[in-house]
Formats: sequence, structure tokens, C-alpha cells
Amino acid sequence: MNTIEIIHNPFIVETQFLISGQPPAEGCKLSSYKESRLQVWIEKLFDELSQLFNGDNNFDVTFRGVESDYLDVVDAAKVATDKGMQVTLQFIEADPAEERLTRIRELMEEAKLHPEFEHFIRDNADVSQSFEEAFNKDFDVYVVATMSSGKSTLINAMLGQDLLPAANEATTATIARITDNASMGQRFAAQRVTNDHRVAENSDAVSLEVLQAWNSLPDTMRIDIEGKIHAIQDRDSVRLVLTDTPGPNNSQDEKHQLKTMSFIQDSQRNPLILYVLNASQLGTNDDKNLLGLVAETMRKGGKQSKDRFIFVINKMDVFDPEKGEDLPSVLARVKNYLVENGISNPLIYPVSANLTRLLRKPQHLHSRKERGELNSMMDMFGEEPSMNLLQYMPITERVKRSLQEKQLPEIVLSSGLPAVETMIDEYIDKYNFPHRVKRAYDAMTKAIEVGLNETQLIEQLDQDEKTLAHINEEIQALEYRQEQGFDTQAYKDKIAREGKALPRATEDELIALESSSGKYLRTVSERFTGAVEPRIAEMRVKEVEEELQFQHRKLINVYETVFITSQQVIREDLQAEYQRYIVDLFKDCQHLKLPILDSLQKAAGDISFNLTIKSHEVQTKEVVVGSYEVSDSSWYNPFSWGSTRTVYQYGEEKSVDLGELWKDRSTRIETEFARLVVAARTEIDNGKTVLIDQFTAFMGREFDTKFNELIDSLKEKMTDRDVRKQALEEARELEAWINQFKEKLDNTLAV
Repeated sequence: MNTIEIIHNPFIVETQFLISGQPPAEGCKLSSYKESRLQVWIEKLFDELSQLFNGDNNFDVTFRGVESDYLDVVDAAKVATDKGMQVTLQFIEADPAEERLTRIRELMEEAKLHPEFEHFIRDNADVSQSFEEAFNKDFDVYVVATMSSGKSTLINAMLGQDLLPAANEATTATIARITDNASMGQRFAAQRVTNDHRVAENSDAVSLEVLQAWNSLPDTMRIDIEGKIHAIQDRDSVRLVLTDTPGPNNSQDEKHQLKTMSFIQDSQRNPLILYVLNASQLGTNDDKNLLGLVAETMRKGGKQSKDRFIFVINKMDVFDPEKGEDLPSVLARVKNYLVENGISNPLIYPVSANLTRLLRKPQHLHSRKERGELNSMMDMFGEEPSMNLLQYMPITERVKRSLQEKQLPEIVLSSGLPAVETMIDEYIDKYNFPHRVKRAYDAMTKAIEVGLNETQLIEQLDQDEKTLAHINEEIQALEYRQEQGFDTQAYKDKIAREGKALPRATEDELIALESSSGKYLRTVSERFTGAVEPRIAEMRVKEVEEELQFQHRKLINVYETVFITSQQVIREDLQAEYQRYIVDLFKDCQHLKLPILDSLQKAAGDISFNLTIKSHEVQTKEVVVGSYEVSDSSWYNPFSWGSTRTVYQYGEEKSVDLGELWKDRSTRIETEFARLVVAARTEIDNGKTVLIDQFTAFMGREFDTKFNELIDSLKEKMTDRDVRKQALEEARELEAWINQFKEKLDNTLAV
């Protein structure tokens, strides 16, 4: 039996592997996972262990970490067992992520109360922003569906009352964002936000009728709702934000569809997506396009990219086993449908949202029709064992345990939706909390580093007078070099003369996108060959036009993401340029081997400058990408290739030459996509220019001021013995406090 121990810390993203008590050799594949999240490598683990042990597939695995990660190990072990391997598991549980987040928040409050330390948090923009994001409680769940899936019914079931309009046709024409607030009882407040980001109407106790009216108004951009989301666990450290998105076939304008698509494509924050399918109606073109986008997104990442999509199979109550309708066969058909659309090994969750809704809705509010529906469904779900939908769900032991703790009636559990709701809680524990803990830990570690650099700089002043005089001479020489300064005009002239290319990573992304567009258009052109009846040509054109519009919008969102990542890469590039300047500034001091000058160089390198495009510099567009601001979508033009009515220019002809039809339009289509490429490149380049301007402004103004403050403070301590003595005492006290604080921080995150 091969003994493997895995110690995984998701809070600092660190993994230790021990093979028979020894770490794996350098170059071993396992060693490359030491700083990767478990979900990136867990699905490959046992195959790689098999290779490592030359096919000796008997493994005794001990895992130390949090339960949500261990459950992924259990899933991977099951797959390995199905392949014929023998795997035994032992689990040593660490404290859960939510407890760590609470402790680290308490530590942050302690740090902010320390009079000598708090400015290391306040004055560093990156540290402050990371803390803000780490302690932002909002967790997004987006409900996405195509026509007639019962999406509004499902959300109403989760709310515990009929609030969103629901009908046989797709009714969501705008975005409704529902924020959980347990203190509001059965009341929901709402406001209507217009396309110009203005709150046009408010309601302290909104009704279905009011929301229906707001939803139909053409200038409604978003409806914000606040109230109790019925079945979600109440927690102090997280607040659920449930967003009802417009279907791709029913948004009032292009921006709404772009947002729905952007939620799916958002691999930065990885929000949870409930993708709702109608069990009795599969195979629409809208599903094909949207599922293709989901499949593409799932393929790009690790296990989290798969976990964040929950495929909810709704309207299972329309099937009646008494009539010979077999639920396992129905679900097999759904699974095959998803596989055909590029979703490999889809995990599906059958539900009857209508049953859950009626069970939760107070009986005195039931209509006659609803009473009949509820009685019928209760009879069928109560009498037919095959209608217990929970038995078909691939849920973890943790979800099963949570459902048992809720002590729900059997009929409610059978409806399936409570399990999906519990999976939302599991996703939060598994991904949201560890990510937030890591953000907070990294921010606090940076503040500690800056603080220790400053205390060590002051402690270097504990020298004799002769050494201090020598240091003072070097600082005067350093001041002279700094006064020659960073020549901002020369830097700008150099940029104007030589240019500053986009970062290589950004350029590679843009080239890949341009190539994918060309490949896609060539694939489309292959469908336009031969001669067909005008009616078939009309259908072909309509189908392809929808696909082209979808592809065009998908690319817009991808380019938006490239814009954001390019901003980060350019910021890092300029940070590196700043550090090179600091190194050059201290270059002539290196031969002296004076520790104080090393500490001074570190302190200068810690000067914080926050490069980002500010709100007054560009129009902003509401796209959920964390706290970033992105350029307004006016940078692109809507896709257009001409109306499908142009097919009828062939008049009385009995057939249409598809090749000629495509030839007439291909140039225009290629031009539309080329225009998008040019517009995206221009926008990204403009963003680069703004950051460079901010960098030169910082170097021309703020750096000189901050550097001079640092030098003046140091010189005062060097020349005044009493000031120096007091500063040394304070620095030693602060260093001792920081080291004790760091120990508490590290212990908080230890597994």
C-alpha cells in the first residue's frame, strides 16, 4: 500500500505532499502543485499517482484540510476506484473558512486601532482595496434560462412568495437583482433604475403587479429588490444577491443580453450560475448558443469552472410514472442533450419549482387552480417513489447532512429545490470564503511587510556618531541624485518616439481572438453551399444571423475582459519600471554595504501609487467584474449584416444559390468583426495611455514629496540624539507588536 499524506491550506493556497513520510522529489509533478488551489489538480491526482508508482494502484491517502476540499478528494477517489484502483481515505479536519474569515476580520480591526500601524493599511491603496473586497459580503448567484423554463417560478419558490411575474412565455425583459435581508420579514422593497442610472421609482412593499409594470417599461435598466430569500442559510459574513437575468431571446436591448452573457463568461469572480432547463422542451437555438458559451467557459478552468454551473432541470412534475413516463430516461435524455452541446460529464439536478413554490406559499393565498395543482402533485410525489427527485441528484454527504439538519417535510425534499439551495451554501463555503480569507491575508501580509521595513530602517540609526556622519554624507549624495529626478518630459518624449507596446500577454490574447473570429466565419461560410428553396434560405439566414449576433456579443465581453486584464498587466509593468528607478537611484550606494541604505531603498520601494482609470476620466458601464471600472460599451457598434428580408430579392426563382447569398454578405460580416477588433484595440490602447499619464504624473509630483518626507524624517532622527533615542524605542516596540501580530495572523490560517 502506497502511503500519501496531503496537507492543503486553501487560505494561503499551499499544499504539502508526503510520500511514505517524505516530500516528493524536485521535478515530480506533485511538486508543481504546491502553490495551486486543490480544485486545479485534484481531478488528475490519482492518474499521476499511478504513473509515479508505475501502475501500483493501491493508495492509502490521509488528507488534512477543510471539509469542502476533502469532499473533492472523495469524488476523485471514487473516479479512481471506478478505474480499478484501490483507495482508502482518512480525513483530519481543519477549522472551516467562515471561522477564519471572522478571526481575520477581528485582527484587522485590532490593526486599525493601533496608532502606529493603522497608516500602513490606510495609506496603501492596494491594501485598502483588498480588504474592501475581502469583507464585501455580497455573493452573486445568477439565474439563466431560455424560453419557458419556469425560471420566474423557481425564483419565486426561493423567495417564498409570488413576486416576479411568471407566465407561459418568457417574461423577464430586464434584470432583477434581489438582495437577501432577513430583517424584512415577508416584505420586499424595490426600486426601478433607468438606462441613465437614475432611480425613477421606489416601493417599500412592492407587489407582483408593480414589478410587472416596471418590467415592461422600455427605459428600465434594472430592478433592485431587497427582502428575505426564503431557503438560504442566514450568515453574518455573507449576503446572497440573486439575479434574474433576461433570456437571450427576450431582452429589451442588446446591453441586457450582453450582461447575461458576461455573467457566464466571468472567470475573474466565478459567480454561481443556476442554468434552468425545461425538462419537457429541449433543443432551442437559444439554448444551443448559450450552452456553447457555458461549455467554452467550463473548459477553460479547473474544477471550479465546472462547479459554478448548476444545471437545474425544471418542470419534472409534468411527467407521470402512471402513464409510463420514466424519469431516469428523461434525465438521461437531458444529460445527452448537454453532452451534445459540449458539456462533458454534466451534473444535473431535477426539480419541480412549482411544487416547492406552492408548498411554501401560504395556503390562504392559493387560487382554486393552485389548490388543484398542489393536491395533484402531492398525490403523485407521495405515491410514486420514482418522483422523489432527491435520489437523482449527485449531491455531497455534506449537502445530505445539511438537508437532514433542516428537518424539512419529505414532500418538500422530494421537490428537489431545497437541495439546489443547499448547494449554494456549499459553494460559498468551498470557494467564496477561502478566496476572501486569502485576499485579506495577502493584504495584511503586505501591510506587515511595509511596517517591518520602516521599523528596521529606524533601527539602523543605532550607530556611533562617526558612522551616522558617514551615512548622512551618503544621504546627501542620494538627495542630489533624486533632485536630478525622474525626467517626466524625457519619459513622455521617449514614449512618443519609441512607443510603448501593449504587454506581450495582452497582444497574444488579441491575436488569438482575431484568429478565432476568422476561423468562426470560415466555418459559417461552409454552411452556404448549393441551391435551396427561398423558404429554406430564409430559415438558414435567420439562424446564422442569430449565431453571428451571439458571437459578436460574446467577443465584446471577451474584449472587455482583455481590457481589464491588460490594465492589470500594464500596472504591473509600470510598477516594475518604478522599482527599476529606485534601484538606479541607490546604485552608487551598494559598494558601502550599509544596512540602513538597504532599508531606505525598501522604504522608497514601498511608496504606494494607485494606477487605475478613474470614474471622471471615462464613462462607465455596469458590468459585474468585481470593483473594476470598464469603458462604456460605446466603444463598439451593434452587429448588423442586413435584414433577412433581402433573401426575397430573388423574386420568382425556385431556388436560392446559398454561395452567392453568402458572397453578397461575407464582406460586410467580415467588416463588422474587423471593426470590433479595431475598436477593442483602440480602447485598450487608450486605457494604456491613461495609466502611463498617471504614472508620469505620480513620478513628477507625488514621488518627490513622499521621498523627501522620508529623507527629512530620517535626517531629523540622525541629527537630534533625543529624537533618535525616542524613535528607536518606538520602532522596537512597534516591531515587537508587528511580530506578535504576524504570529497571530499565521496561526489563524494554519491547518
